[in-house]
Amino acid sequence: MVGSIARWYEFAELFAFCDLHVTRVPRSFDDHMIRLPDLGSELSWPRYFDRQGFPIPTVDGVDPTLVWARMREWNEGNESYVVVASDILPDGSRLSTVWLGLDHGFGGRPLIFETMRFSAETEDMHFSLSGGREHTTSYHPTLEFPDPFGDPGDTTDQLRYTTEEEALAAHHEIVRRIVITEGH
Repeated sequence: MVGSIARWYEFAELFAFCDLHVTRVPRSFDDHMIRLPDLGSELSWPRYFDRQGFPIPTVDGVDPTLVWARMREWNEGNESYVVVASDILPDGSRLSTVWLGLDHGFGGRPLIFETMRFSAETEDMHFSLSGGREHTTSYHPTLEFPDPFGDPGDTTDQLRYTTEEEALAAHHEIVRRIVITEGH
C-alpha cells in the first residue's frame, strides 16, 4: 500500500486540467513566445515565484529574495505550504514533490516545483571544519525514478515544473509507474 498526503488523481485528468491553465510568464502578443530577460536585466527579471506561479514583488521596500525567504520561514511549521505531494513507496523510499519558489529555469520557463525520490536508508556525511573540528550529518540519498516525460524505461533523479498542476500530475504518474514496476 502506498501512503499519500495528496488526493489520488487520474494522470490523464490532471494533464487535461493542466492544459487549461496558461503559464503566468509574460508572453509576446506578436509571436506567442515567452519573453526572455534581456542581457543585463537579471535584476528586474522575477526569480522568485509564489506557489500560484506569480512573481514575488518587492514588498514595502523589501527585496523579493527576502520576501521569498520569509514565506519559506513563515511556513516552516506548515509543511503543507511547501509540500505538494509526498508518498511512501513499496520499498520504503519517499517520492517528494515540493514548491521551491526559487526559479530554476535560468531564463526560460520558471521551474518552481521539484520532484525527487529519497531512500529509506540513511548515510552519513562527514565534514572537516575550521580549527580541525569534524561534523557528521545523516541524510537520505536520492534514488532514480521513472521519467514520465522521457522514453519508456528512462529514469531520472529529479524533475522540475512550472505549475503545481503539472507537478502533481507528474508525481502521481511516477508513483503509478513505480508501483507497477516494483510491485507490492
